[in-house]
Order: sequence, then structure tokens, then C-alpha cells
Amino acid sequence: MFKSLGRLTALGLLALLALGAVTTATAGDLQGEVEKVGETYARAYLAPFMYSFGPNLNSGIFHTAAIPKSRLTLDFGVKAMGTQLNDADKAFQSVISGVNLGDYDNAFAGVTGDVVMSGPTMFGNTETPGTITGYANGVQVFSQEAIAGVLDSRYSPMVVPQASLGGIYGLRLTVRYLPDIDLGDIGKIKMKGFGASWSVNTLMPTLPVDVMVGYFKQQFNVGTIIDADASSMYVAASRSFSLLTLYGGYAKEDSKMTVAYAPSDGSAGVSFSVDDGQTSRITVGATLNVLAKLNLEMGHGDLTTYTAGLLFGF
Repeated sequence: MFKSLGRLTALGLLALLALGAVTTATAGDLQGEVEKVGETYARAYLAPFMYSFGPNLNSGIFHTAAIPKSRLTLDFGVKAMGTQLNDADKAFQSVISGVNLGDYDNAFAGVTGDVVMSGPTMFGNTETPGTITGYANGVQVFSQEAIAGVLDSRYSPMVVPQASLGGIYGLRLTVRYLPDIDLGDIGKIKMKGFGASWSVNTLMPTLPVDVMVGYFKQQFNVGTIIDADASSMYVAASRSFSLLTLYGGYAKEDSKMTVAYAPSDGSAGVSFSVDDGQTSRITVGATLNVLAKLNLEMGHGDLTTYTAGLLFGF
């Protein structure tokens, strides 16, 4: 019962955990809990994660627009992002009308009625589980406990490693990479991102600020079950004041996550995709260069994402 998207929901959460979210749930406990729910519940439960995934990934790509023309530069470290969620993202309610209640409780096979699913999303209440309730002719005939939230937070968090190499003809290459993380029968988590920026000052050295244009693309997979990608095309400017650099930029971006699962018992599989609704953002930030590069930024589009970075290099 409710098998089709149970493990898939666990995988979505494991993806978040693998990229740095801190929770008290273990992977085993989480998988056991989410096996109680199906596709409709999983879609609503995972929605805040799926819609914030792209804005998180497309954050923190740059922390300055200055790229030397003929001096090698290198920096590496981590970027931590958090996309701000709305209060409405912490809970959900879905109503399915005119369905066979036997699909949810075998005792009511052949009975047509309504099913109400409600409770916390994965970023909602971690103490109170959701419910799946069936009604026939307006009368409640069953109620089943679903799952509680994983991380009670107004922010969807993520951490990614990042490195940049630049300084040749005003070009800078940036990469993000996680080695394969084997999760057993779930599959391997994989992440890679790459992009390039070019300094406009190479052709217009008299500009009063540093200006660059760039493109960045990222891919993220969990086995063959979760397939996500994000891309960003941006223009940015910065100005340095001794140890402090102020920067800002505008980006056109896109992201998509596809989740698919074929149960081992041979029952029908599930597959659906979510395109992130955020197509652009404005970014403002500051980088302090004291032994290491410390930077803070805010990116605002349909959602607001805050990023902090710690980078080393020269």
C-alpha cells in the first residue's frame, strides 16, 4: 500500500542530505517512514525541495567580476546556500475526488469516494505526522498516519564544493564536483558543474568597474531515479576597496528535476518532472579577502536565496 513513491521520496531527501542539509533522521529511518505514502503525497511533500533546488544550485557561482588578463588566479572552497521558503511551504493539503478507496485501503476495494492528504512538507513540523483520510458519501471511513517533516526550517539548505581557475586572456573556469557517493541499492549520488566567465575589461580596460559575462551548467543524479540540472547565464560587475569587494549581477536561469521509480514488485512505475519557475535573479554581495575569501550574497528572483562562501587561493 502506498509503495509507488515511498522510496522515491526518501531519495529526494537523501539528495538533500548528501549536499549538506543537517537533520536528525537517518537514511534507514527516513526510507521506512516514507514507504507509507504514494505519488500524490510525495509530490506535495517534496515540493519545497524540488522548487528550491534550482535557485540553490544557481547561487554563489561568482564572488567577484575581476579576472586578470595575464595573471593566474586560483581559489577553492565551499559555498553554502539557503533558499527562503514561505509559511505555506511548511504544510500542504491535497484532495482527490471520485477515486477507488481500495487503492488506499484494501478494506474498501470498489468503493468510490474522496481522499484527503494533509500534513507537513519535508520542511514542516518534525513531530506531527501527516494523514491520509478516506471519505465515502461524506463519511470518514479510514484514516492512516503518514510522515512528519524532516527539517523544520524556513530555509532549504545546500552545500557544494567549488573551485575556479582564471587569468588567461580574461577567462575564468569554475567547477563544482562531488565524487560518486554509493548509497547501496539506492544507487550513486553524482554531482558536477562547470562554466566559464570572461572579463569585458579585457577589451575595455578603462571601465570604472570590473565587468564579466558567464555561463554555468550543473547536473545532479541519484542512480537512475533522480535527474536534475540547472543552468545560469549572467552578467556581473564588481568594485574592490582594499580588502573588500562589492559585486552584483543579473542572471537568466533555468532548472529541472525529473524523478522516476519502477518498483521491484513489478507494479506500475512513476515518473514526473518539475520545472523551476524562477527564470531570472538579481544578485548583490560582498567578499572580504583576509587570509581567506569570505563572501555573503543575496539573490532575489521569484525566491530569495542567501549564500555564504569560504574560499582559499591566490
